[in-house]
Amino acid sequence: MNSKFKDYIITFFKVGVAVSIMYYMITTGQLDLQQITQIFYKKVMVLKVILAVLMIVILSTVRWYYLLIWQGITTSFKAVGRICCIGMFFNSFMPGAVGGDLVKAFYIAKDNKDRRIAAIMTIIIDRIIGFQTLMVVAFAALLFNHKTISSNPQLQAIASALGFYILCSFIGAACVFSIRVKRFFILIGIKELIYKLPKKEFLINIYDAFHIYANQKMNLLKAMAITILIDMLTIYIFYTLGRELGETLVSLTSYLTAVPVGLLMLSLPIAPAGVGVGQVAFYNLFLWFGAQSASIGATIVTVYQLIIMAVGTCFVFVYLSNRKEVKKAIINAHENPTSD
Repeated sequence: MNSKFKDYIITFFKVGVAVSIMYYMITTGQLDLQQITQIFYKKVMVLKVILAVLMIVILSTVRWYYLLIWQGITTSFKAVGRICCIGMFFNSFMPGAVGGDLVKAFYIAKDNKDRRIAAIMTIIIDRIIGFQTLMVVAFAALLFNHKTISSNPQLQAIASALGFYILCSFIGAACVFSIRVKRFFILIGIKELIYKLPKKEFLINIYDAFHIYANQKMNLLKAMAITILIDMLTIYIFYTLGRELGETLVSLTSYLTAVPVGLLMLSLPIAPAGVGVGQVAFYNLFLWFGAQSASIGATIVTVYQLIIMAVGTCFVFVYLSNRKEVKKAIINAHENPTSD
């Protein structure tokens, strides 16, 4: 099957899933369109949310910029900011086979042809740090919500899954970043085994790109600190929207748990930009945390998505001014996918 045709089929399927879920939630009253419309009349509140989103974009750019610098890749903050804006535009306005992270990977690879894999790996590491920190925040918030958690089987399952994931991720991090573990792998012959695998140089380059951060634990902590600020701003957005909608029963600590878990659902590649999936996730999360109306959860995430898409769409001007370079970078990346 032609790769482009396959991409179109996948995109069409994702859009279909999103539309079906949204239609079901609207017709069953789980998503209140009138409520969404009314909240956009509150211009001061919307402006606060937009400013918070822009601050998140800046902090995300700072985090990736430093990950590139710590990887030994020479670049400028302006260049990284431009790539981040283009990536957000693709995520918001063109959800399909070519997502924002792929565009960022193509672009950063073009600018660093001699260290393409190391540059691309910083995007993956950036995602991992963001995801890991988000889960830690959610799990820490569970400690303050133990009464609510203990009375709800669904939340108990989420708490157990978060705890298991965090344990496994820390074990995985120890395997990747520990010099002792690397020496142990060499001792038992793992390195020789890798050399027998196809694309062995590619696999070794990936491992080395991760392992560079083994002696930069303080830098990784700085990246996590930046991520915590991003998470707090995101939670602030949801909390502000919830209060504007009159939701007073869900506590701030509940937001600290519900929002990270909901954002995890948003990141699943089931529907474009998490539309539909996020509505279902936040509807149930707010229901479990005792909201006055579970539909408020679906309303909040819908407003959040609309504002994110609006901000991302505004970056179309950054994309248009670099369109030829982006297309060239994508073509080069497809022609040389594993060279370094």
